[in-house]
Amino acid sequence: MSNFMDKVGSMAKKAADKTGDVVEIGKLNAKILSQQQSISSIKEKIGDKLFERYQQGEVVPEELGELCRQIGEIQLNIKSMQEEIKEIKQ
Repeated sequence: MSNFMDKVGSMAKKAADKTGDVVEIGKLNAKILSQQQSISSIKEKIGDKLFERYQQGEVVPEELGELCRQIGEIQLNIKSMQEEIKEIKQ
């Protein structure tokens, strides 16, 4: 009976250890996600600053200029759709 209780105790300890590991992994994954979101936020700020410079007529590298032009086209499409919404509401 003592041997059985030892095995049950050992299994319970292993299960508790695994649960602790899962919790720790979850915490680390949450921290990783937070750091990735920080990177995305910084990249967005970089893009905003580049786009502002493009709009002010500054020369930007060609591949980035093309992306800025695409943003400009999308903004025009949005503006057009917003005007359509205004007309529909009248």
